[in-house]
Amino acid sequence: MIAYKVSICEAAAHLIDVQLDVDSPDQAGQLLKLPNWIPGSYMIRDFSRNIVQIEASSQGEPIELVKLDKSSWQAPTGLSQLTVRYRMYAWDLSVRSAHVDRTHAFFNGTSVFLAVPGQEEAAHEVLFERPSHDVDQTFELATSLPALSIDEAGFGTYQASNYDELIDHPVEQGAFKRLCFDAAGVPHEIILTGACHFDEQRVVDDLKRICEYEIDFFGQPAPMDRYLFMVMVVDAGYGGLEHRSSTALMITRENLPIVGESEISDAYLNFLGLCSHEYFHTWNVKRIKPARFVPFELSAESYTELLWFFEGMTSYYDDLILVRAGLIDRKKYLSVLAKTLTRVQRGAGRLTQSVTESSFDAWHKFYKQDENSPNAIVSYYAKGALVALCLDALLRDSTDHKQTLDTLMRLMWSRWQETGLGLEEDEPQRLAASLVDTDLSQFFDLALYSTQELPVQKALSSLGVSLNWRSRSSGTDVGGVSEQSTSEADQAPTVGPWLGATVVDAPGGVQIVQVLAGGPAEKAGLAGGDLLIAMNHLSVSLADVDRHLARHADMTELDIHFFRLGQLQRSTLPVELAPEDTADLQIVDEALLDGWLNDKQLSA
Repeated sequence: MIAYKVSICEAAAHLIDVQLDVDSPDQAGQLLKLPNWIPGSYMIRDFSRNIVQIEASSQGEPIELVKLDKSSWQAPTGLSQLTVRYRMYAWDLSVRSAHVDRTHAFFNGTSVFLAVPGQEEAAHEVLFERPSHDVDQTFELATSLPALSIDEAGFGTYQASNYDELIDHPVEQGAFKRLCFDAAGVPHEIILTGACHFDEQRVVDDLKRICEYEIDFFGQPAPMDRYLFMVMVVDAGYGGLEHRSSTALMITRENLPIVGESEISDAYLNFLGLCSHEYFHTWNVKRIKPARFVPFELSAESYTELLWFFEGMTSYYDDLILVRAGLIDRKKYLSVLAKTLTRVQRGAGRLTQSVTESSFDAWHKFYKQDENSPNAIVSYYAKGALVALCLDALLRDSTDHKQTLDTLMRLMWSRWQETGLGLEEDEPQRLAASLVDTDLSQFFDLALYSTQELPVQKALSSLGVSLNWRSRSSGTDVGGVSEQSTSEADQAPTVGPWLGATVVDAPGGVQIVQVLAGGPAEKAGLAGGDLLIAMNHLSVSLADVDRHLARHADMTELDIHFFRLGQLQRSTLPVELAPEDTADLQIVDEALLDGWLNDKQLSA
């Protein structure tokens, strides 16, 4: 038995105390290791840097631990029992690590539980004690770990069949809001930490529809006995991380629906899409996963080219499921798709990095983005979703709509249920080809291994939608859906000059965040971090950048002034029209669109 005790005695100092007991340590000297990354977030995070104190004993007598590297320790030889006590600093407000204060505690197992190499497959138990400062006993504990002996508030002992299971169930402690529902006979809970007032019944109803659709999509029964949505509600932040029977989410209050509102806001749509995405991972990456992740090696990077499939496919389905589940209409869905198309098209990185290279290099490029990232990398989430779109259309076209991407995903799931094996690096391509009994290598060579443009116009046409690329009308124009019209000029937005950079408001002007390759800002010599303070000798703010450019559209260049490293600089900005990189979608074939968005193959 491997047993842990987790205590929070100094919440104000953001500390977690852990005791680890090993009944039968390795006689050659027990090794102890803390993971350096967490599955689902592909970057070395060095969680061991948060250990502020560690000591060990055996049968009550102190012993020495020898530190071997940043995240490994070794106990002496010949021990009959081993106890390790250590303190973790927890002040990372994210879904990936640990965060503790007097209001709550959230942590992932990868941040807290030392592994006992050689005994990873042994049973693991963990006792969660009530935080010492919770004298009024207002806190509850929520986790999807199987309970062994707990009180009504959830504090007590939990169990895991092995270490991999132990670290795949995050924990939340606090005075949170709890909502419950059943989906396809499986109990689901939503816990929300942080002050929030919203339409609770609407969230329950909408998540129930998402969960039931996805369970039916892969086929009942669901692969988990219960499921937990763990939501941290904050003033700024957004993200999610999947686990085998839960997900950790971070959103703002604006992402939750207002009581009495029937329309779906963009912010609430983002929340539903995030829930749909992480829930889909229950099948696609938590069960079906790259062979290179079986088993996880959490000490160092695990390289795979398959994130285009696991994140890209999931990104394709997350919003598609919202329209199939009846939560949004087709126009709203197409507007979301237009944003994805625009996002990918506007990144010069798509011409530099393939989507498989993006996956392989996620560890040091995608997760460590800087001011040049739009010019150097492509997102395996966004481009991966467009690869999925193109593959879906290709499968439908090749089989008279008898085989679709849905068929491929269900084939993957059946394969995993039969074998439990991970996917080899080229297996999605081979399985897709088996559905159409034809060679798809030309498509996959282009889509996965090259930087050529994806055949998105052809794909959308076969799904009943036309795609037109146009120039942006403003800095906030991210594409959309046009109604059918006899006159394109009636709907064409006004096209004006563009800056060629992303900016944020800053005292005295706007701060340059990213300069886009080949754009006016790059030609003017602007760089990330510069503070742009004047255009044509007029002060500038975020609200009027577009107006300044539009007002001077008849000029060839503008004088600009900016600060770099505290020194005033002057340059000239070329006045240029924005490139045609904004997606405009229009429905052209109702039957084809209906067959795709309403999942007719599934209902048949």
